Amino acid sequence: MGRIRTTEIRVITDEVLSKYPLEEFSDKFRDNKERLKALPEEFPSKKVLNRVAGNITRRFKQKRAEMKRLLEGGEQVFEDEEDLS
Repeated sequence: MGRIRTTEIRVITDEVLSKYPLEEFSDKFRDNKERLKALPEEFPSKKVLNRVAGNITRRFKQKRAEMKRLLEGGEQVFEDEEDLS
């Protein structure tokens, strides 16, 4: 079973990613953590900051894996079932 991320962490992550350009973040935890420390946003604790940095990292890695799968001609997604016949 995967780790559970609280709604608070997901909400904070969504807010940060919507406020700042995606180019400022990466798929490296330490880089994201340092970038979050430099932001004017206040985090309630170091633990929350680390979890948000980890959540951003995980999202970037998932996106990269998804793009790689699509570029390699992986699973195709059909919008209508009519396309299958």
